[in-house]
Amino acid sequence: GREIVSSVSKMNEYYLLNAEYDHRRYTMCHELGHGFGLPHTDENPYNANLGNCLDYTDDPDENIHPGDVNMAKLSNMYLTKSRRRVQEDGTILETTQLIKR
Repeated sequence: GREIVSSVSKMNEYYLLNAEYDHRRYTMCHELGHGFGLPHTDENPYNANLGNCLDYTDDPDENIHPGDVNMAKLSNMYLTKSRRRVQEDGTILETTQLIKR
């Protein structure tokens, strides 16, 4: 299937050795997000921060946590079930439902 079985996030201590505390937190959140299968929300480090750790930034103070957009993506990836069926006329019908835990 299309599920993540395992993931490893390794932090480059040489790169992060002199980094500010928030930059380290941002980097860890960013890499763990990729481990869960999240894509970048933005790849331009020079525009305004989007307030989530999958946003590229040169100023991580505002981006050290996952944002609502990241949580919604995770919910859609891991807490929903989609079913597709083809009707007699060839129309594809897709339904998505939230999985109750």
